Amino acid sequence: MSRFMPILMIGSLLLAGCAPMTTDRIAAATPERQCMFPDDVHSFRVRCTDQTVFVRGTGKAVFKLQPAGDCRGLDEAMRLAVVDQAARLCVSDWTMIASSSSPAPCRAQIVKRLTVAEVAALPSSDRP
Repeated sequence: MSRFMPILMIGSLLLAGCAPMTTDRIAAATPERQCMFPDDVHSFRVRCTDQTVFVRGTGKAVFKLQPAGDCRGLDEAMRLAVVDQAARLCVSDWTMIASSSSPAPCRAQIVKRLTVAEVAALPSSDRP
């Protein structure tokens, strides 16, 4: 019986490592690089003054994206999508965003994941 105990413990650890991780657990596993998933964008807002884009993802995570150059029509967009082949996008990564009112997708950088306090401090017109 004493021989089988280490084998049983190793087998249990291996099976636990195969358990699926939720998107929240994956993002939380890398706190130094806070990440979002392109297909999990639930809502967005565009700050009209500087075209900063705030997107809400899974688990109420809010990310700040800064478009590069002229992204025409963002402030009039009814729909917005993060168009990227990557499984996840982390702070400082570049991606493409497409909106319903823009003629073509444009580049944007993921600037940061906002804290709960930062989200609460946003004007309601900027909060996704």
